[in-house]
Amino acid sequence: MMQIVVTNAHSIRNSGDAVLLQVTLQEIERCFPNATVTVALNDPHGYTPTHGETAVASFVHWFKSNEGARGSWKTGNLLLSPVLLGWAILAALGHRLSGRSIGSPFHPEQDRLLRSYFAADLIISCPGNFFLSGSGLGLPFLLTLFSFAYGWLAGKPLYMMQQTIGPFRRAWQGAIMRWVLERVRIVAVRDDKSRQTLDEIGLRHPHCHVLPDAAFLFQGTGDAGALAAEIAQMAQAARPFVGLTVIDFGVQNRLFTGQQAYEDAVVDAARTFVTRHGGAIFLFPQVCGPSRAEDDRIPSRRVAQRLTDAGVPTRLIDMPWTPDALKSAYGQMDLFAGTRLHSNIFALNAGTPVTAIAYYYKTYGIMQMLDLADWVLDIRTITAEAFAERLDALWLRREEMQHHLADTLPRIQAQARQAADLIRADFATRSGR
Repeated sequence: MMQIVVTNAHSIRNSGDAVLLQVTLQEIERCFPNATVTVALNDPHGYTPTHGETAVASFVHWFKSNEGARGSWKTGNLLLSPVLLGWAILAALGHRLSGRSIGSPFHPEQDRLLRSYFAADLIISCPGNFFLSGSGLGLPFLLTLFSFAYGWLAGKPLYMMQQTIGPFRRAWQGAIMRWVLERVRIVAVRDDKSRQTLDEIGLRHPHCHVLPDAAFLFQGTGDAGALAAEIAQMAQAARPFVGLTVIDFGVQNRLFTGQQAYEDAVVDAARTFVTRHGGAIFLFPQVCGPSRAEDDRIPSRRVAQRLTDAGVPTRLIDMPWTPDALKSAYGQMDLFAGTRLHSNIFALNAGTPVTAIAYYYKTYGIMQMLDLADWVLDIRTITAEAFAERLDALWLRREEMQHHLADTLPRIQAQARQAADLIRADFATRSGR
């Protein structure tokens, strides 16, 4: 039976990541029926398999816990990293040369991970945006890239589902990224800016494809019962409904110093919109961890409190919701203004008019692919006036965008499905299966 390892899955506490993994598993099931799948997760605790897959802790999890303010490094394992990773590398090379599978003697969790790579017929990197420069020294980038490249060390074919690549602040990161991608059989990126980044780092790959984000394949059930229960508890709940997602980017990225200005712009623009058009504001928990820096509920509470104090009808969703409940709720909004990329994709997929706030260029790329690049504001330069004007314009042109989405989404979804088809075709050519 065919065995597949999916690497670089982050956490189901991030609804975007959860959907990307769900879609990846569905596409594997479609293209490789009856395959046995193992998912290497950075945040494996509490994960419940949905497609018969097995979950193991990733290389990242060996060295970093996702709990706490920003996630905490496991000092003991870091000190032992030359031994732990050295053994893993030797075991992979031994498997590549002899076919023997020698796991790890140090911990059962590590042993399971190594043996899953050795048993695999192919390695697929989960979609996302994790190959980029953070604000620290770059260790998460190295571990994430190692998690993918380890399959090549073990002699397995590598495939990459739709990614945003970059941004890179350090030349050495671009160089290592190029070296790894030169050994990947199919490279799928989800925006033209990523393709440009690959050109800038010198990658000339014969099988590089620009395809829409895999989350466009997520449909959900459309059951908006969770939202209806929230509305029933509101004293005022007149339309238009405006959905928001906000992030604590100043905590996630030490180089960003505009968190207060960003939150001010969101609060003032939302208040201005409701003053002009009436309605209510809903703040949604697109991401609830695993670290506090990633938990959208923390900045959402600040924004919701300020809006409530200003007399704006506001509903804060302060408990984790499933991706299905979120997408269904976004579909009931009249307008949506998201900072989280996949909150915008969920809303667009539901036919809701969207204006987006970009914290990385991936948002520009996705909106550009939909011919909606004019509906993006940058988190670093956003002002209340510009955001309020964008919301007003979106309200006036909401039917135009709804018609545009109805015409555009079927093509986008068909293109997004090509990634798994390309992997299947290449693997069949390579292996004869």
